[in-house]
Amino acid sequence: MNLSLHVQGRIGGGLAIVARGDLDYGSAERFRACVDQALQQSTGVIHVDLQLVTFMDSSGVGALVSAAKQAERAGTRLVLQNPSAALVRTLRTAGLDDFIGLPPA
Repeated sequence: MNLSLHVQGRIGGGLAIVARGDLDYGSAERFRACVDQALQQSTGVIHVDLQLVTFMDSSGVGALVSAAKQAERAGTRLVLQNPSAALVRTLRTAGLDDFIGLPPA
């Protein structure tokens, strides 16, 4: 499944990126570009809603890490929202609990 990305404003400030589909090799660069665009529009927190992400490979993990670093350099934060249990396991296995700010186990 392809990845669709939708950027929307949030009540109280910041932006949300709603992702749907597979965050993988074929979509990682598009995700990074979307985060870059969101960073140009917002100085607040950027929320990445992963509820509808059905699959993530190592390229997707790399895209999240890259996006978090990019946000940090821009003086903001990237916050993951609604990751599935499978995505949380993938990110924890990669040792990214603290870096990406996963919900408590």
